[in-house]
Amino acid sequence: MNEMSMGQKVWAWTAIVVSVIVLILAAAGVIGVWVGRGIAIDVNNSLMDGVIKLAGVGEEASNRLSKGIGELGSGVGEVEAAVDKVSQNVSDKGVILTLLPPEREQNLVSKADKVAETVNSISSSIGAARDLYASINSIPFVSLPKPKDETVQALESGINDLQNDVDQLASSIKDFREGAAAEVSKISSAAEDVKNRLQTGEDNLAKLGSELDTLQTEAEAFKSKFSTTVTIFTIIVTLMLAWIIYAMVILIRQNWDALHA
Repeated sequence: MNEMSMGQKVWAWTAIVVSVIVLILAAAGVIGVWVGRGIAIDVNNSLMDGVIKLAGVGEEASNRLSKGIGELGSGVGEVEAAVDKVSQNVSDKGVILTLLPPEREQNLVSKADKVAETVNSISSSIGAARDLYASINSIPFVSLPKPKDETVQALESGINDLQNDVDQLASSIKDFREGAAAEVSKISSAAEDVKNRLQTGEDNLAKLGSELDTLQTEAEAFKSKFSTTVTIFTIIVTLMLAWIIYAMVILIRQNWDALHA
């Protein structure tokens, strides 16, 4: 067999050295891509857990709001029941003071204020979450739903109107008790306005609750989807790198055998 020329030996050694370097880099790439997979999944899970937690805070506040609306509705119902009885004895001050005492409207106003405070809490939570949503949705292939601004605004506006109507109801009760308004029907009308506002508030709250539920479901599903996608990508890259490693091993053996032939 003909002895290799100096140029062929140099080429063979160069091929071996380069192949070894490529093999090491490919092996490091396999390790790196799997390490990167774990980090990516952990980061994504943390982000999604943050979304789920924020949505959960919104849901808790929504539950408090629902309870507050229910309590306010009960208070209005008590006023309506009292008005029915008072309407039969509009000239009896004792009955009026018993059925419609100052504490009655103060209680309504207090409950309305608590409802407004809860809405502010919901708005603050969702407002703080918007920046996180924007950051996450800026990631390629990520598109999470978020509570619509219109839903939150409608809820806030409706509760503000509710407070005004409750104030009007309280004022009507006070005026009637002090004799400034002779017609008890004004209280009934004001109570009806409050009831309508309460229904609107409940409808808006239901929409918000549905959107928060959807957000939590989508965030949980995305955790699994992201993990699967990253794992598939990692496996594909690993197979490509494994092929490169295999090719480098073959190349190294061929050139080594040629040098020692």
